[in-house]
Amino acid sequence: MRVRILCFIAFLLISLPGNSQKIRFASSIGTSTFQWYENQTTMDLGAQLTFQHPNKKYQIFAKLKALGNLHESPVDREILLLMEPPVNMNNKPLGATDPLFAAYRGGQADAGIQWNTKSGLTPSIALYSKSLARKITSNQSQYIEEEKYALHGISVGLAYKANWKQSSLQVYGQIFEPLIQRITLYGRYVGVPYTSKVSKHSLSYRTHVDFHYQKMGLSLTYEILNFGSAENINSKSIDATQAQILSTLFTYYF
Repeated sequence: MRVRILCFIAFLLISLPGNSQKIRFASSIGTSTFQWYENQTTMDLGAQLTFQHPNKKYQIFAKLKALGNLHESPVDREILLLMEPPVNMNNKPLGATDPLFAAYRGGQADAGIQWNTKSGLTPSIALYSKSLARKITSNQSQYIEEEKYALHGISVGLAYKANWKQSSLQVYGQIFEPLIQRITLYGRYVGVPYTSKVSKHSLSYRTHVDFHYQKMGLSLTYEILNFGSAENINSKSIDATQAQILSTLFTYYF
């Protein structure tokens, strides 16, 4: 829904007379490969809106991205601790060897400002919000547990852009500082969702290479997300983890 609203606003702004050089909209499609609890591939959809005043050196931007798994991955039962289901005549607890599967979904939003310099270096600062959910299922049940990770904070970055006649190449590095991080556990046997606030935060990192030719772009992104641990006496403890994500996106600039 947020992507649709952003697309609609962008269409109205671009349609206004005299704004064609100030406001630009782009949409993207691609894939991401996760190395986290499991190895998984997702389909990614993105949109971005930029505003550049002709007489100013800074540019305002807003970006959205949504992802969902293309396939489920088998779960290693030796490292997964599930909430134990109640035992009764109508319920059969999972066996120690019953296969389980994981699926990922999530999204992110960035809004900030970047400055263009004569040297080609472009520093930036932005507010960001990321969410990533890991859903566990079995052959007997389509929903056993789901862990939802949410990070909200500030990012700073530095890019170098080389321009040619009809194309450009940009190399970008970014550091994320989470100000708020929460992990919420949902489950068939959990009852009400339990949200745990992570007190110890770790920096996350992203490197990005973007090739732009006329109205088309191709990008490669490598990201390291560090999730803190969470403890809740009413739920299970979740250890700190690191997700490594390699993404490719094809972008069309309107």
